[in-house]
Amino acid sequence: MTSLTYSPLRYHNRWFAYIDLLGFTNLVHSESMEDVLPVYSEAIGRMSEACELGKKKVGLISSWFSDTFIIYSRSDSLQEFAYLENAARIFFELLLIKRIPARGCISHGKLYSQARKNIFVGSALIEAHHFGEALDWIGFCLAPSVETKLKCDLPLEQRPFYKKISNREILRKADADYLYAFAFNNGKVNGSNPFRTALLKMKKNAPPEVVRKYDNTLEFLDTFNR
Repeated sequence: MTSLTYSPLRYHNRWFAYIDLLGFTNLVHSESMEDVLPVYSEAIGRMSEACELGKKKVGLISSWFSDTFIIYSRSDSLQEFAYLENAARIFFELLLIKRIPARGCISHGKLYSQARKNIFVGSALIEAHHFGEALDWIGFCLAPSVETKLKCDLPLEQRPFYKKISNREILRKADADYLYAFAFNNGKVNGSNPFRTALLKMKKNAPPEVVRKYDNTLEFLDTFNR
């Protein structure tokens, strides 16, 4: 039995991002490993690309297990929020462009980590997992703790890539009246929104029971991309 040595220095406030690949379990059950591994390898490669921020080392730490990917910072400074938000959002964007459905959340709070042993415990992880899993869509949101932490810096309503979402069809089990979420609004390719194009193509091949997630996402996207 492996014993763990607790270090208080490892348990402090950080920024934490949780991203989950949707439908990965079904993919493993229904497809050959030759089809599954390229999807997984693509996701890992995209996460590494996003975390480098143009080859610039910024101190972000990432890990993954099965269909779950995490990125977290060493501290909860505003600068590290900027690095982590950029990396996590770009990772999410790159997955969608490659038509790999995902959903995720960024939180702020206590996190204890031992990356070499793949140990991650704390309120930041719990909150990010809760809101990442609660929403019925293909999307990326910010947990209430992020709004609380940033309200004296640059309020979320002033951040161009994030818009308020209060639709209960999407929020579903989330214990919040609203959240701020990535609005798929950071550019067009040849006059069209590349995320909308990817979502429509994924929806076309999605099982009937998950089509609702795509409809919810497209409705939110269209609200802020007219």
